[in-house]
Amino acid sequence: MDKKYQKANNASFIKDYIALFTIALIAMVVTGAVFVRLYTVSRQSIVNMWSSKTTIMASEVEQYLNVPKDAVLFASKGVEDMINAGATNEEIHQYLINQSLTYSNVIDSNSTGIYGYVNGEYLDSSGWTPPEGFDSLERPWYQDAVKANGEIAFVQPYINVQTDTLMMSVSKLLEDKKSVLSMDIYLDTLQKLCKGISKEGDMDVAMVIDSEGLVVAHNNKMEVGKNYLENGNAFQKSLLNGIQTGDDVLFLFDGGTPKTVFVKRLNNEWDIVFIFTDRLLFGSVMLVYVNSGVVLIAVFSALMYSLKLFRKRHSESKRLQSELAAVADIYLSLSILDLKELKLNRMWVSERLTEILSTGNFSLTRVDEIVKAIAAEPSRNMLEQFMDFSTVAERLKNTKSISHDFLDIDNHWTRMHFIAGYRDEDGVLQKVIWATESIDEDKRRQEELREKAENDALTRILNRRGGESRIFEEFENGTKGMFLILDADHFKHVNDTYGHDVGDQVIISIANCLTETFRDSDVVFRLGGDEFAVYVSGVDSMGIAQIVAGRLFDNVEKVSIPGVTDWKLCISVGATFCDPEKDSALDEYFKQADSAMYDSKQVEGNKITFYSDKENNENEKKST
Repeated sequence: MDKKYQKANNASFIKDYIALFTIALIAMVVTGAVFVRLYTVSRQSIVNMWSSKTTIMASEVEQYLNVPKDAVLFASKGVEDMINAGATNEEIHQYLINQSLTYSNVIDSNSTGIYGYVNGEYLDSSGWTPPEGFDSLERPWYQDAVKANGEIAFVQPYINVQTDTLMMSVSKLLEDKKSVLSMDIYLDTLQKLCKGISKEGDMDVAMVIDSEGLVVAHNNKMEVGKNYLENGNAFQKSLLNGIQTGDDVLFLFDGGTPKTVFVKRLNNEWDIVFIFTDRLLFGSVMLVYVNSGVVLIAVFSALMYSLKLFRKRHSESKRLQSELAAVADIYLSLSILDLKELKLNRMWVSERLTEILSTGNFSLTRVDEIVKAIAAEPSRNMLEQFMDFSTVAERLKNTKSISHDFLDIDNHWTRMHFIAGYRDEDGVLQKVIWATESIDEDKRRQEELREKAENDALTRILNRRGGESRIFEEFENGTKGMFLILDADHFKHVNDTYGHDVGDQVIISIANCLTETFRDSDVVFRLGGDEFAVYVSGVDSMGIAQIVAGRLFDNVEKVSIPGVTDWKLCISVGATFCDPEKDSALDEYFKQADSAMYDSKQVEGNKITFYSDKENNENEKKST
């Protein structure tokens, strides 16, 4: 019996041992598979994070380049209008100087001002005189602008010999196909961006490189200005080849060392590039998971593995929820839209949409209800057109995403995106990501920048750029009106006798008189110095114009400047009537009003002269 029992006991032990060994082996295999999966997910999370940061930096660089681009576009429009109006190059040169002064408040010291080749002559707002033999037609800024044929040209950067800094020209060919305007900007800001982002991780390289292989900015300043295409090492040349593939993430080898490269194309000319050594980028993740796996296998038996696995998966779930919460801070709602079945897989949805989309299914006929639930009245028609699900696939046929900005039900600016997701074998779009995000803060920031660019710093009224922009809007609406130019008589005496602080008080007083005299619908702005301009909307008769002028002079009479005893504020005003239906440009009205103001200055005291009266008097003299 003992031998029989022992044999049975041994058989049971072996059976239990095999079972335990099998369970342990399965546990080890499962544990290994889980950790490999977690490592892959974590590695991809790191890749996604740096891909996102590459996109963010590309956006910052693009915003930086938009300032000189807008400056050149606006100045080009002004010069084209002046050329069409027959303006002299001296007048155009003064206009470029004024525009450069305006943009100096936005660009600070990052630009040398606007210059160009106009009507066969080189004009420079900074006062720089070209050396003998200088030929504008041979300069890269001119040639690249001609090649761009009216589009903005970003000329290949170059090293400024005098300052040893990298610069770039932004140029545009005017509509006469001969004249070109350009602006040079320093690229130090891009250098600072590269240096700043390189400190956020164990990064080898953060740089901006153009399509010709020239390093525009680099966290190592010694690399700036080098051309990797011509003089780069083997890795740098393989990097350029990789960039040409258009992939956002590259996996390369530098002398046997694996590298991960993040790339974002900008303006089809430049690339934002981040380079990491894989050991530093992913090493900590691998070390954490390998050590954790060893500890789990050593400490826990196969019988406790299921509990450990459950806890591990629960931990991963919490981490994923945390990541989703982080994304939720950016997006108000995020869903996957099946275009074929018209079904919505909601990741999270704003409270206003929760009820209307509660079933997860909706038809095209309910789009108007969705729009009504989320958008303010003025935005609903355009948003309903954008949310036409029957045309989403067609609109995303040749692009990755489309977006639309609208005011939500609380009058906050919101942006809606449709992002291309899954396409079938025939390339037909089947699923899209439908997301909304709040852009209210960005809109407010843009509005603040616009106000700074269009408002005069001393008087807080519009500057010339802002004023002309408003007048152009009045002209587009077909609104007739009266255009005034005015300045203070003997203002130089105040500055010379009492100083510029008192002179500033005079300028502010004039601005106050204008804002008190004219309506909110009128356009009041400062041209510079003590010279101001006003567009009085709807005033097109001499009788009403005289009443308005009298009201202005009454307010001027009330002005008293403390400490000034031998001077009294008087203004000379030139006026002309504007009819948008006529072909006269704003520059022509400027000349008419300025000419009339000159006649007013021949008379002491407050005086207004109308260009029509001046013109009639001159015609009478000629006939006599």
